[in-house]
Amino acid sequence: MRTFLSKVPVLALIALAACGQPHSDKRVIVFGVDGMDPEMLQERIDRGMMPNFKALLADGGCTFNGQPQLSLQTSWPPQSPVAWSNFITGVNPGKHGLYDFIHVDRSNYGIVSSMSETSDIGSEMHLFGYTLPLSGGEQTLTRQWPAFWEVMSEDGIPVAVHRMPANFPMKETTAVTFPDMGAPDLLGAASGKAYLWSDDLMNRANKDSDSSFVRTVEVNKNRPGLWKVNTKMYGPENTMLDQRDLLAEEHAALELGNKVKAAQIRGQMANEREVSTAITLRVDLTAEEPMLAVDIDGAYGICAEGEWSQWVPIEFEMIPGLVSLSGWTRFLFKSAEPFEVYASPVQIDPFNPAMPISTPESAAADLAKAIGPYYTQGFPDAYKSYKAHLLETGEFVSQSDTVFEERALMMDYAMGEFEKTGGLLFFYTGSLDLRCHMLWHCQDDKHPHQEPAGEHNGVPFELQIDRVYKQVDSMLGDLLAQIDTVDAALGGKTEVIVMSDHGFASFRRKMHVNDWLIQEGYLVLKEKGDTGLIMATGHHDDGTVDFDTSMVDWQKSKAYSVGFNNVILNRIGREAQGVVSDGAAADILAEIQTKMLALRDADGVPVLTSVEPASKVFQGEAVFLAPDLQLGFNVGYGCSDESASGTVTGDAWLVDNDSRWSGSHLMDPELVRGIVMTRAPHALSKDPSLEDLTATLYGLFGVDSPVGTDGQPLFQ
Repeated sequence: MRTFLSKVPVLALIALAACGQPHSDKRVIVFGVDGMDPEMLQERIDRGMMPNFKALLADGGCTFNGQPQLSLQTSWPPQSPVAWSNFITGVNPGKHGLYDFIHVDRSNYGIVSSMSETSDIGSEMHLFGYTLPLSGGEQTLTRQWPAFWEVMSEDGIPVAVHRMPANFPMKETTAVTFPDMGAPDLLGAASGKAYLWSDDLMNRANKDSDSSFVRTVEVNKNRPGLWKVNTKMYGPENTMLDQRDLLAEEHAALELGNKVKAAQIRGQMANEREVSTAITLRVDLTAEEPMLAVDIDGAYGICAEGEWSQWVPIEFEMIPGLVSLSGWTRFLFKSAEPFEVYASPVQIDPFNPAMPISTPESAAADLAKAIGPYYTQGFPDAYKSYKAHLLETGEFVSQSDTVFEERALMMDYAMGEFEKTGGLLFFYTGSLDLRCHMLWHCQDDKHPHQEPAGEHNGVPFELQIDRVYKQVDSMLGDLLAQIDTVDAALGGKTEVIVMSDHGFASFRRKMHVNDWLIQEGYLVLKEKGDTGLIMATGHHDDGTVDFDTSMVDWQKSKAYSVGFNNVILNRIGREAQGVVSDGAAADILAEIQTKMLALRDADGVPVLTSVEPASKVFQGEAVFLAPDLQLGFNVGYGCSDESASGTVTGDAWLVDNDSRWSGSHLMDPELVRGIVMTRAPHALSKDPSLEDLTATLYGLFGVDSPVGTDGQPLFQ
């Protein structure tokens, strides 16, 4: 256990109160473990792998109707941004407005982020070759209900939230908060945009995606044993450049029908907007093992082959001499032959953030001063790089271990602050969730995706999910030991709640929902056999959407799907090309529901176990904007990435999931419930839900919950 706590004298607490810092004698800690499954947890407790969870259950735990209660109702649908928003607010999606990882843009049937939105640029000023926005362009949170920390801190309760999914950008609050899922890297990529440099021309090619830059490079080997690669890393595009003249040239080229000239001008504009910083990769083969030294303007990252460098600072000049953005990155020396170097996404600099990454804004720097640079982006475990085969299994586990170790340091820091203030502390870890998503295939010999066996640091790949469960158990043990120290110093007993947002299961078969809707005649293509995005991709000169650029005949289409657990009706007055009236909606939904519940795999297994209208599972003013039908997949089944992004594949509607993304929870909520545990024994008033935990927190501190809160206090 890391020791850091010291007893805080009563006089020090009095001094803190006199300085105006909130303080509470009541102490509650919520430990949020993303993706922890009650059945998987119990099975590992029974195997003797989880001594701290076992002790917590033995000494405390929950009961309902006289029976042990470990499971927690998750959200409809059981997706992290939805589930955590239910917990954040204490209400269902019909009130807070988040229904999926992805929301549909009903103006063109494309996709938008469910968690945040950016307003259009308003007035601008043009000065010295730059266009400076004077209004608009703000990114705001889409959540439509107050968070528990906002309500409680307004009531004078000290609240600290150390990483919370679906909470970026953050709203102003007197609570201390750090975001997680949804918080971007310095480039603005929600899950980060990594780098891979390689001279393996047979297996790698230059490629940009939403999550990576892959660059083939020529290694300078002129000096024996001392190699060098000159390359660069990218900052955010410089959208402040005044490109009005080039835009006019592009428009003129299009007016003349010269698409080639227009494309050349667009390329020129993109090149001018590029912001980059030169870096040098040096390899020394003269030592006992190959060594990499990365030089970024005199700052060095050094590591051996197969190892990671320390954090390295990097700066991008946006306006020469005036505006620059700083960040941090780490390098993995994958191999010398072939030459391959990987770099983590550039993190927002917590010492000098380009945008707020904490409340108050100074909290990010305070944390960095205590523990050093850290992953500021949400979902920092490099799951996208692993999914895209930029990282191998051991490399992914190694990077995820670093994230987990950082979280342990954050927990220590949070506990030090909690000892001073009391009140409510929420602490979150997400590595278990992402390793279950990405490593399930290693332990599931029936999964379609299989890779050669291997190990990392002596632990076989098939035992890595066991290992991350044990890591979380150790973290819980450290947390409980530190809580004991606080209780001994201050007196009283801290209430502890351990919870997760959902459980987990194998994801072996995926459904192309849009392809099924085409098969059944609900989604109609203009040309049979077309594949691609269903959205309209073009616009008229006046800026309105040109639906001739969509391959879908929307005037004949009754339903479509955008997102992971739904079917959406093409409704009049809601969709841009809606054809389904309010009067016809119920019958169409009932028909689709009946057909979907009858779907069977080739071996007779039901593909879906629950299909429910939005009006049944959601309540509130935002229900009309919800996807009309909620799909509860059976264990082993889920929606394809292609369908979730609004794509028609042309394949069969049900196919194997041959992907490293092999575990999932986007299923029937009853099949992937979360967990709830308490340090003190509690008889619960009802079958617990995420919203009930929120109401329970309000009750523990005697704070009135907002009118309309769905949750009910659990402790009798």
